[in-house]
Amino acid sequence: MDLDTLKLNPLGLTYAFSIYREYMEYRLTIDKITPQTKEWTSKVHLIKKPRPRKSKDGKTRFQIVVVQDENEDKVAAVLYGEDIEKDAHKLTPFSTYLISTAKVRIPLPYRVPTNRFEWVIDRFTVVEEVKDDNIQDPPLPPPTRLNTIHFAYLQEQQQNKEFGNHNFTHIIAVVVNCGSIKYDGANSNKCREIIIMDTGMNSFILMLWEDFDDVDGSILAAQVAKYPVIVAKRITRTTYGGLSLSTRYNSVILINPPYPQVGRLQNWVADNRPRLMRYSQQNSSRAALSLVMAPEDNDIVPIANI
Repeated sequence: MDLDTLKLNPLGLTYAFSIYREYMEYRLTIDKITPQTKEWTSKVHLIKKPRPRKSKDGKTRFQIVVVQDENEDKVAAVLYGEDIEKDAHKLTPFSTYLISTAKVRIPLPYRVPTNRFEWVIDRFTVVEEVKDDNIQDPPLPPPTRLNTIHFAYLQEQQQNKEFGNHNFTHIIAVVVNCGSIKYDGANSNKCREIIIMDTGMNSFILMLWEDFDDVDGSILAAQVAKYPVIVAKRITRTTYGGLSLSTRYNSVILINPPYPQVGRLQNWVADNRPRLMRYSQQNSSRAALSLVMAPEDNDIVPIANI
């Protein structure tokens, strides 16, 4: 029934509003949803979607995504087996969804919990995308919370450890160089080196291994001339080729995601593009930590004046 028809039929309009009111009564934020909650719907933003992986015994294929609500409270949602493919086209990063009556349980003991509960999205769960043109119930605004570690502190992190505490979770950086595919390591694994940089012109090698090389590396190679900004989650510090960073099986690489911090870094790129171009042209990816930015003319000082 369209709106014009409802205006001509007061009873129809009253009925429509009663349905909408009842629907909104079931709309809950993440912190209100427990295993005992029945008939609920939550409006959430998908902020993290790692690749599917298998259990240690190889028998179970699963994927863990992270969603957050209007209060930026987060919860992990788990998909298994065929449900991963069924909802693959629905669940895209930074889109808004109405998720209804997913199973709610206590997180499994071997996982690092995002919340005191986690959801299981299966064939009985209703997942509906909120479209951009939905005026009555618009999508959630882009997320704002992003805890990042400064490059200057990377030396302090333990080798081969994730930045796993609550203050050091993510890296945000500009990609200034992207190497080609190669095979390295004890098992000749496929990989790709990229150089990332912060606003202090500090640079690091980030190694993309296996499918991160295929998927994210290919995108970055095509965009590197534009100096894309990435947010890298759950990466490790290694001594590969000197001090460097590396992806893990559960890492996530987000390219130009809609965080305000990314927008500010993109503005910095626009202001410093000539210097970044000079850097890319004069330096190789194998020496990210020993490279020196080419000086500006007004930074050159005669030896006699030193």
